[in-house]
Amino acid sequence: MDTPSWKCMQPLRIPGGWTVLYNKLEDLEPEELPPDDRRWLFSFNEDILHICKTAARKRNKKVETQKLILNLGWYPDSDPSGSFRLEAILNDDWINPLLTFSSRSKQEIVDTLEYWLFHEFMPLYFIEEDIFRRNHRK
Repeated sequence: MDTPSWKCMQPLRIPGGWTVLYNKLEDLEPEELPPDDRRWLFSFNEDILHICKTAARKRNKKVETQKLILNLGWYPDSDPSGSFRLEAILNDDWINPLLTFSSRSKQEIVDTLEYWLFHEFMPLYFIEEDIFRRNHRK
């Protein structure tokens, strides 16, 4: 009997307030797969995980809204020589992510994702973009 697909998923710790739009992150390290394995086609693509959080505040008698997205994909799509790319996107500005992290290690990606969720973004209700970017310059 085949293992149900949900039992192959990577467990993740996600705090309240986040919406999971899709999650196909499997508990599978890329280095453990041979290049001709069919899982490269289905498990390692550009659409692996997409979660978001929205916030609103009233400022100067106007309501400001904000959307934060954490997106994970494998690039190039289905390529055994590729890598995971995790990005934090503020207000759909995909050209200028707040944070970016790449790795071939699924465990490093999970550790970084959970660090971002609990350390970088959990204490923040509304992100002051200029201050955040200034504090995260490399």
